[in-house]
Amino acid sequence: MVDAKLPITSDLLHRLCEDNHAVVDNFLPQELADRLLDDAERLHSDGQFQQHQFQFGGQRLMKPSVYEMDLSDPSRTSAFGDLGAWEEVVTELGPSFVQQMDEVDRAQPATSSLLSLDTDAPPAIKVQLNSGGGSFPWHYDNPGPPNKRKLTCVIYLNPSWESGDGGEICLWPFLGKRIVIPPLHRRAVFFYSDRVLHRVLPSKVRRVCFTVWCNGTNVNEKKDVMLSKDVLQFTSYDEAQEFFAQSPLQRVISRAVYSDEYLESLLECIVCNYGGKDGGGDEDIPKERRDMLVKQHEASVMGIMTKLRPLIQEFRRRKVALESD
Repeated sequence: MVDAKLPITSDLLHRLCEDNHAVVDNFLPQELADRLLDDAERLHSDGQFQQHQFQFGGQRLMKPSVYEMDLSDPSRTSAFGDLGAWEEVVTELGPSFVQQMDEVDRAQPATSSLLSLDTDAPPAIKVQLNSGGGSFPWHYDNPGPPNKRKLTCVIYLNPSWESGDGGEICLWPFLGKRIVIPPLHRRAVFFYSDRVLHRVLPSKVRRVCFTVWCNGTNVNEKKDVMLSKDVLQFTSYDEAQEFFAQSPLQRVISRAVYSDEYLESLLECIVCNYGGKDGGGDEDIPKERRDMLVKQHEASVMGIMTKLRPLIQEFRRRKVALESD
């Protein structure tokens, strides 16, 4: 049985609020983490994981070397057979996670809660196994309506991970410095689903994790998705940067500000690398597919630039200046 008391504290919540992310080591008991890893490997061997797919520009794209098992829908989990320790995650740890986060949130002295989680909605839970070579492009876990995700928590199950293995999660605060976090065994990484741009770097070895997404009661409201002229009444670019850094509206302009990085990571994640840690070759995507993805990306960026060119150009300049420091 899962120890119902997780290391969820007011300090965690304050770090999340201040930095938009927080890292907690030893988040799971050792014995539970080891059982989860063993059962994930067994279920993968039994063919219960599906190759990951993602949507881009109206296309469903396969993500090489990345497999997942969705535990969000209880009506489907029975099809997986014996879930082992993952049954405890679905029935105990997941619901307890949401309740404890909400209890700590409500106990804060602030007049309004920091998270406002929807405790009536069960968390979405997905197990992911990277067999080596896969990665994820820059993205937000909550790209916009009708998504209701407020909080993301990624928990890693990699007891043998060492520097050089890859597979780190990389967070990129808006016009801030990139934060690279190794996927250490039992480590949990928390961040806001609707305002933290992130990706997963290519992994050279087998990498296992699971993600818990919690819905919020005040997610994707009009102020979070409508970038109107009234919103853009800034007195300086400094004021504009400060606003977007704390607002989900950064999602509207992010692809244009980080255009080169978005495209590079998108193309990188759909290239099969069979070499893994011991070397080998890449199997590139067909030129027609690559050209189509580039065209769709550039069209999306141009749509933003047409309306907000001076702002985007200034933010790009600031991004380059920060990275060169």
